[in-house]
Amino acid sequence: MATDKRYEILKGLPPYGPMYIPISAENEPFYSEGYVVKFRKFNGEKWVANFRYGWTDYTNIFDFPEHTSIIVIAGGQGYIMNPDEKKPKMTFGLTINEVIQKEDGSLICSDGIHILFFDNKSGEYWRSGRISWDGIKELSLTGNKLKGQSYDPTNENQHWSPFELDMKTKELKGGSFQYFFERNEHLEVQQNGLLREKPKSNKKPWWKIW
Repeated sequence: MATDKRYEILKGLPPYGPMYIPISAENEPFYSEGYVVKFRKFNGEKWVANFRYGWTDYTNIFDFPEHTSIIVIAGGQGYIMNPDEKKPKMTFGLTINEVIQKEDGSLICSDGIHILFFDNKSGEYWRSGRISWDGIKELSLTGNKLKGQSYDPTNENQHWSPFELDMKTKELKGGSFQYFFERNEHLEVQQNGLLREKPKSNKKPWWKIW
């Protein structure tokens, strides 16, 4: 490992040496081989992390030494790590399948439903409203405008519909999920993500109460 590099991706779990540290979003131990990364602490000490995979094939690492943070995405599951600590500072995603890195280092992540943004300048993290039913493709970034296509299984004539997200104002235009609700005002999303009809109001005008 180069002396100035804070991590090394390993081909598998080491057969000897100190025991690896299993890392999952639930902080629960697991024993299958995941995404194996060797970290180097500030004092030079090395340790091996075994990251549990998420639900996609996307795997990558983004180093932010100015923030003492490394973002690991293991099969769609995201982990924000400090090499000196053996627990994630934060976890996110599960189905991350594409990441765009801006020139300033900021990360734009797609999980097929939302856009997740890590602002490298301000340190802000935010997630967009739901954009798609299940599928985002053809992402492109021009200035602060992120454009893409979102999957719409409810439209037989057009399965993909465009959207635009302003990464500065967080304003969302289009997207198959929002378009569906514009055509079905009687529906709403429950906290568990399932759809239901909006409950009918039983309120009476104040002048009919007596």
